[in-house]
Amino acid sequence: MNAIVYDTGALIAAEKNDRAFVAQHETLLAARVRPVVPAGVLAQAWSTRPSAAVLHRVLRGCEILPLTEERAKAASELCRRAGSHDVVDASVVLAAVENLDAPILTDDLGDIGKLVEASGRPQIKVARP
Repeated sequence: MNAIVYDTGALIAAEKNDRAFVAQHETLLAARVRPVVPAGVLAQAWSTRPSAAVLHRVLRGCEILPLTEERAKAASELCRRAGSHDVVDASVVLAAVENLDAPILTDDLGDIGKLVEASGRPQIKVARP
C-alpha cells in the first residue's frame, strides 16, 4: 500500500486528538504510506480553533487533492450511478481509485460503501479511523 484516503471522519478524529488515529497516522507516515485528502473533505473538517492543532499537524503529512473540473464531473457521475447526492463522499472514493484502490478511512461506512460498489472497485477496503 502506498496511499490511504482520509474522509472527514478521519480528520475529525485528528481534531479531537484521538490518540489511536494519530498513532495510526504516524505509523502510516513512517511506513511511507501517503495519506490523501480530497479538497472537499478538507473544507468539511477545517478548523482554526486552538483545539485543532493536531488536525493541522496531521494535514502537514497529507497530500490535498484539488477539486478539478474533471474530478467534479466524475464525482457527479459516480453519485448518479450510486443514487447518492454526496459529491464529497464520491470524491473520496474516486481518490481511492486514482491511488490504485487505496483503502479509505471513514466514519460513513454505509454511504462510502455504496459509492465503492458503484465504482466497480469492490476491492477498495473501507474502515473506521
